[in-house]
Amino acid sequence: MSYQNFTSLPPELEQTFVVYEQHTAESQKKAWTVGWIAAAAVFLVIVAIKFGIEPDKKDLSKGMNMSNLSTKRNADK
Repeated sequence: MSYQNFTSLPPELEQTFVVYEQHTAESQKKAWTVGWIAAAAVFLVIVAIKFGIEPDKKDLSKGMNMSNLSTKRNADK
């Protein structure tokens, strides 16, 4: 990347800011790299949870009295 003529300052003064521009560019590359690595790690954890853990297969209605939940009315009424 060319760090010349990136401001309207005179070239001599502009050269003093090249170090900061280089540091900013390097920091941005590192940030993107860390971001992609973190995103990949989160994706792998989500996939591992989705396909690696089997859900419980409990029959929650086994001990329930379902007769009082019926929509049929008694013949007495």
